[in-house]
Amino acid sequence: MSEPKDKSQKATKAKTKSKKKSRVPIPPKTQLELWARAAGRCEFRGCNKPLYLDELTKTRDNLSIISHIIAAEPGGPRGNEIDSPRLAKDISNLMLTCRDHAKIIDSKENVHAYPIELLREYKKEHEDRIRLLTDIMDDAKSLVLLFQAPIDGNNFNIDKTLAYQAMLPNYPAKEHPDVIDFSDFADRETEEGYWSILSRNIKAKFNDIFKHGTNRRDYMHVSVFALGPIPLLTYLGSLIGDIDSVDLYQRHRTTKDWKWKDEPDDFRKEYYRTIEPETHNDDFDTSILISISGVVDRKKVVDLVGEGCNVYEITADKPGLDFLSSRLKLEMFCYEYRQLLTKIRSANGHTKELNLFIAAPSPVAIECGRALLPKCDPAVRVYDLIKGASGFVYALTINKNRDA
Repeated sequence: MSEPKDKSQKATKAKTKSKKKSRVPIPPKTQLELWARAAGRCEFRGCNKPLYLDELTKTRDNLSIISHIIAAEPGGPRGNEIDSPRLAKDISNLMLTCRDHAKIIDSKENVHAYPIELLREYKKEHEDRIRLLTDIMDDAKSLVLLFQAPIDGNNFNIDKTLAYQAMLPNYPAKEHPDVIDFSDFADRETEEGYWSILSRNIKAKFNDIFKHGTNRRDYMHVSVFALGPIPLLTYLGSLIGDIDSVDLYQRHRTTKDWKWKDEPDDFRKEYYRTIEPETHNDDFDTSILISISGVVDRKKVVDLVGEGCNVYEITADKPGLDFLSSRLKLEMFCYEYRQLLTKIRSANGHTKELNLFIAAPSPVAIECGRALLPKCDPAVRVYDLIKGASGFVYALTINKNRDA
């Protein structure tokens, strides 16, 4: 009977030797705080994976690993004799990670790529972002509207994630944005009926979102991200005009994002100038030129509407595709444009149609429609610049029977 006993003892000793040293226990209160700081998501930069739900099977479970920036043992990843025991249970030294990234940052082959300071950056970035988002009050809620339509046959797909990032500290009123999307519309701007068909569809979809489908309190504030032909954007702006609080965003050509940039300290600089005719002749048509991303060709406008036209123009100090970089520049344009409308209203009356020619980014085109007052301003004929054509062509009329 002694032989089996000896074998059993040997097996127990072997098992004990092979057993890995247990991890340093993290106090439950510290674990809960870490989960709260990370909002239950992986803190590895760019991951953000939820750690309470398997995305494939939708199984709910604790899928997290609490990783040490400085290992709990001196011989572990980034460990040392002084800091390892001192910071083993310190929340400042702990990251909530998914299993994949826990393995990556702690593997011998990768430790050099993830030094202490870099992992601390990851942790701080993630927790700062969560704190910012959770500090937002209910009055920062905004309905997000995405508008996209092909330009000269080229489609656009607005990334809602980039839109949500751009609108911080505001946040979406609901998980998914409202979308007015004409990406599958095959006709080109030059085809007969294009503008009338799309403008009718825009109005129907807009009313579906703002007049019928959504409780009004949900759109006390609206954030708009739009790409499309200028006349459609201007028409969209005329519909948005009824909503009091609106933020418009610009997709920046160089960075490919929608975040407004900070302006330098010279914010009092005159960004725009308004050019007026020497005299306003009541017998002539009146045209407004907006030269921001490019310069509207006055000669082509005069050739189209007539030699005696009253021409008013708002131009950027340096027109270009990257000019509209900040919210300040958009606000300053709005001021100049509204001042000009007031001046023209006085000279031109309330009923005589205006002609509008725009070479400007999307937010400016939207503001050109949004600033029109349905009971004070006349109808406005909006023109489109067609590539390969001789110049501008009439597209549609806005601010006409707007309440119909």
